[in-house]
Amino acid sequence: MILSRRIALDGVQLDELDSRIVIRSIDPGLPKESVSAVNRMGGVGQRVTAQHWETLDVTVSFAMDIRKRELAARKALFDLVMDWADRKGWLTVNYIPGRRVYVDKVIPPASGDLWEWDAEYTITFRAYNVPFWQDEAPSSATMDGAASGSIALDVPGQMETPVDAVFENISGKVIQDFSISAGGKTLNLAGVNIPADGVLRISHGTDGLLRATVGETSVYGKITGSDDLVCGPGSVTVSFTATRAGKLTVSATGRYK
Repeated sequence: MILSRRIALDGVQLDELDSRIVIRSIDPGLPKESVSAVNRMGGVGQRVTAQHWETLDVTVSFAMDIRKRELAARKALFDLVMDWADRKGWLTVNYIPGRRVYVDKVIPPASGDLWEWDAEYTITFRAYNVPFWQDEAPSSATMDGAASGSIALDVPGQMETPVDAVFENISGKVIQDFSISAGGKTLNLAGVNIPADGVLRISHGTDGLLRATVGETSVYGKITGSDDLVCGPGSVTVSFTATRAGKLTVSATGRYK
């Protein structure tokens, strides 16, 4: 039976594992934020000194439509659900179309007394690295055949998000240096030596961490300037310069609370 509330991990739907699984509730969660503040002078109010988004918990509660006397069958089905949940991966919910969250840790429930036929079990899926719901597909823009210029990138979402870039060398000669800016942040890459027809990639994995490669070789150690290339939602101007002409494609994936 396909339920009105559905949840999938890496494309595998929970309710398709077995028709006796009953999804009782799904809570998409809210990112946990820590805030530091100090008292303001004058005896009234505080000033925020730091904000940090920590984790996001998505929970699903389910029950098993198996009679209480069938303890072996109840245990087998419980184990089947735990096996489904025991992995890192992309989590999706049917009523949040086009978005997903990457799960870094799963907190399973105890089976308890399986004789309790109406017992409800709650699995917690926790995102540590990127504690937000994200668009499944990024927004992108391209400029072809230039050594410098600016691109308008429409960045969706509600939160600050990284900018990825792919720069293809079409000049026929080695490109030594490359620089890119967005949202008040700049990454400078000197001596990266992109060969003719080579590609420089500035990217972020499921862990949200910055990477930079030319072909299969990391050039992360050549980055100077900002710690990362990030911007807020809205229309963002991405500018770049290179020692020779190339094709630049930039993209950003929307993030949501």
